[in-house]
Amino acid sequence: MSTEGGVSPWRIGNPSAPVVDITVPYANENRNRVLHKEWRHQGGERVPVPPIRLPRRSEGAYRVRICKQYMLDLSLEDQYSDAVAGTTGGPGGHLEDQIVTSVTLNGAWRFTAGGRRTTAGAGTLCARRNEEPWAFEVARGTRAVALTVPASEVRFPANTRAVTAAQSSPAAALLLAQLRLWTELSDGLGAAAVAAARNATLELFRGLMNDQVIDDAEVAPALRGAAMDHIESRLLADPDLDPRGIAAALNVSVRTLYRAFGQGAGPSVMGYVRERRLERARAELASTRLTVSEIAARWHFADSSHFIKAYKKRFAETPAARR
Repeated sequence: MSTEGGVSPWRIGNPSAPVVDITVPYANENRNRVLHKEWRHQGGERVPVPPIRLPRRSEGAYRVRICKQYMLDLSLEDQYSDAVAGTTGGPGGHLEDQIVTSVTLNGAWRFTAGGRRTTAGAGTLCARRNEEPWAFEVARGTRAVALTVPASEVRFPANTRAVTAAQSSPAAALLLAQLRLWTELSDGLGAAAVAAARNATLELFRGLMNDQVIDDAEVAPALRGAAMDHIESRLLADPDLDPRGIAAALNVSVRTLYRAFGQGAGPSVMGYVRERRLERARAELASTRLTVSEIAARWHFADSSHFIKAYKKRFAETPAARR
């Protein structure tokens, strides 16, 4: 694909009438002031000007071109930019209450925050939280599609500020297919269909986040710990305690929950539930006068024979021997 700021393969907005289309010579002494003034004039509140600065060069010109389209409170932008740097996010800053996902088609975006650098090159996407500021650099001839969603609609783990993924990964490919189809059909959709498309896009985006975030070595142990705490609180009260209910309580997918328990040598989700019920039952064998059958029923085993078999396998002795 050409790296020039022409027509995008994505049908976003009106390519013949972009919201922002500016060219400023790099050698212009007032290049940043000219850029900001013209951007404010063209983009207004629809595409607010970010705090950006142009490099000084003796020749050539900087060009930025943006087309935009809305899906209710979600938005898509087709972005072209030459080399530039700036900041985004932060309290009261640019897009602070949004999660912005850059789907890079050509060139590269580089984001830096807290000493960490995240690069979104061609073929990747990068979703970032903006409540704290990011410094960014855009390589010359960079083309990207940007999806913006309200931060209140997406659960980001507290210790994760950016998530990257290959555009070819199944979850990312499904999201991008949904977005491309919507841009092609949006002109003919009624209000109800637009609302349905918006909700479907959010669900696919959340699925992408769940798939990618769990691969973070810091996140999986925290999720596993939260699941264990929830399991402990429901061992006695919930005879139907299962992965679907546990995942729903933690606002993650069942697949994400399985992957969190799959990292390490510990038991599976239901293996952990059974292990904890056996341990609690073992303590009651020594501290109560309940019969083996009563304890088996109390801790939600199908019957006493299933309980005895599982107990013997776990502790290498029978419940009667423990008592």
